[in-house]
Amino acid sequence: MGKTLQFNKDQNLSIEGAEYRVTGGIEFHNRSDGSRWWEYCLLETRTRGIKWLSIDNIYEEYAIYTQCPYGSEFDEMNIFRDGYRQADAGQAVVTSCFGQVDTSPGDTVRYTEYEDGTEELIIAVEQWEDETEYSKGCYLDMDEIVLLDSGCSGQVESNRTLGFVNMKNLAVAAVILAVLGVLSYTYIQSNKKTIHKYLEGNINFSYQTSITSDLNEKERADVYSTDLSVDDAAKAIIQAIDGGTEDVQKNGEDDSVAILTKGEYCLVYTSTDQTTMVQISSRAYVYQSTNTPYHATGHTHSYYRGFYYSRGFFGDRDRYRQRTSGYENYSGETVDTNPVDPYKSYSDSVRQSSINSRRSSGGGISSGK
Repeated sequence: MGKTLQFNKDQNLSIEGAEYRVTGGIEFHNRSDGSRWWEYCLLETRTRGIKWLSIDNIYEEYAIYTQCPYGSEFDEMNIFRDGYRQADAGQAVVTSCFGQVDTSPGDTVRYTEYEDGTEELIIAVEQWEDETEYSKGCYLDMDEIVLLDSGCSGQVESNRTLGFVNMKNLAVAAVILAVLGVLSYTYIQSNKKTIHKYLEGNINFSYQTSITSDLNEKERADVYSTDLSVDDAAKAIIQAIDGGTEDVQKNGEDDSVAILTKGEYCLVYTSTDQTTMVQISSRAYVYQSTNTPYHATGHTHSYYRGFYYSRGFFGDRDRYRQRTSGYENYSGETVDTNPVDPYKSYSDSVRQSSINSRRSSGGGISSGK
């Protein structure tokens, strides 16, 4: 590896002849392949426009982007028609950030990047929990990114690697902030166990794709595959959330398992190509969608919608009453409660064990917020 680029708030840069000030930064980590990179928010000195500088020191890849409003040109079909190909895609978690950025450690993003035939121009799509961002950009050479000064101090030692201000006070402060950030993030995670976070961070589950609601493009479901059986996967998920299900039941026709929690709806099923799949979404997605689960059979789709309609829809109707529902004229099957369902009893057992464990360790039994 050669030089390493890293910047701090208020440092001034020159990129392709334009001058910028660093106003913020976000560090990302893709847990699937181990990659890490930074994206810096830049304020152009002359135009006051905002750009984003991506720095991947591991693969020595650099790019600058301009965020754009959504247009049909960002539909994947049109992207391909314009001569672009998919260059990268995945899911990443924010591990640290600073300055003027609208994100926090622990936030996740699904990203897809496309590059044109010259391998110079880029289109990027980032799907956050509450919005999707679209950008256009281009690759840079390392020598096109020039540090002008260090902002507040105005000095950088000439023998330092470009972008580094290696001062003891900053190092100590960074260590303290990192430790506090990890402790804070760990505390939050331990008190907010969700299926989505479990799937995202567990090596037994591999992210496959996302499905956008046909009634609200802001709502999406994530799809994972696993080598586990449906039974083992469902039990692992229930165990991961300490049995915190609102309702859970097995489909007697195809053995798929529907899991409903306070905020999520999960389906564990066998796909049409005999792979164990897990689809996870917010309850808002299910309420506002008529989509079929990814590569699901007709029986699985029918159960997926029928279970939610029977167990979750009427409770969500007041919560989402201002939104268009995918169940306005629903005439499909309903799912009766099975009092001897094995996953219901398993969930109850896991939940009780979790409560007993917390009591024995001196903790309370309410996760709180």
